[in-house]
Amino acid sequence: MMKMYICKYLRRILSCQSAVAFLVFLLMISGTDAQIRISDSIPQYLFSDFATGVVVKKNGEKIIASLNYNVITEEMIFREKGRYLALSGIDEIDSVYLNNMVFMPAGNAFYELAVDGPVKLFVQFSGTVRVEGEEVGYGSTSQTSRVRSLNTLVNSGAVYSMDLPENLLMSRHITYYVEYGGKRKRFVNERAFLRNFRDYRENLEEYIEENNIRFDRYNDVVKLVQFLNCIYGDH
Repeated sequence: MMKMYICKYLRRILSCQSAVAFLVFLLMISGTDAQIRISDSIPQYLFSDFATGVVVKKNGEKIIASLNYNVITEEMIFREKGRYLALSGIDEIDSVYLNNMVFMPAGNAFYELAVDGPVKLFVQFSGTVRVEGEEVGYGSTSQTSRVRSLNTLVNSGAVYSMDLPENLLMSRHITYYVEYGGKRKRFVNERAFLRNFRDYRENLEEYIEENNIRFDRYNDVVKLVQFLNCIYGDH
C-alpha cells in the first residue's frame, strides 16, 4: 500500500508522530486495508484470489488484467482464459497496481513500493517449497528427489495453478529494503535498520519504544519508515 509522502505539508501544524497517525486515519476513512489478505487455499500466491490490476509500461501504455503474485517464482501472474502466465518484458514495465499496492520491477521479480518519499520502503514477498521425497533409510528423505520433484512442479506449470500437490511444504518470507541517496539497503531487524540512519538513531529508537514497533509486523515497519520520512533531512 503505497503511502503518499505528505509529512512536509503537515510539519507546520502537526508533529511527525501526529502526521503518521493522520495518515493512518486517512487510510481508514478511505477504506484502504493496510493488511495483506492471504489465504491458505492458494499459498503460492500473495493474495487470496486474482484481482483486476493495471500494468503500466514505460512508454505510458496501460494494460488491465486479472493478476496475482506468485511468491514461489516471484513472478506477476495474469489469468487469461483459464491459463496462468507470467508477465514478460519486465524491462519495459514501470509499475503494477494491484489491490491498493504498487509493485516495481526488481530484476526478474517485483517488489512492493510500500512507502514513497526521500526514504523509500520496498518489500519483497517470496516463498520456498519443500517437496517431501521418498524415504532413503532411517527416516530421511532424498534431497535429489526433492529437487527433481520441484523442478517438475515448475516446468509442468503446476506451481501456477490454483491447486498445489499435497506433498508440498511451503513457507513465506518478507524482506525489507530502504532506498535513499540512490542506494538500496536490505534489513531484517532493528539493528540493521538503525545502522543505515545513524544521524536519526535517537529519534528512531524513541519512536520504536513508544510505539512498540516490531520488525516482524509489516504495518509496524511501514509506520516506522513513514515517521523517518517526517524527520529525514532535519539533521
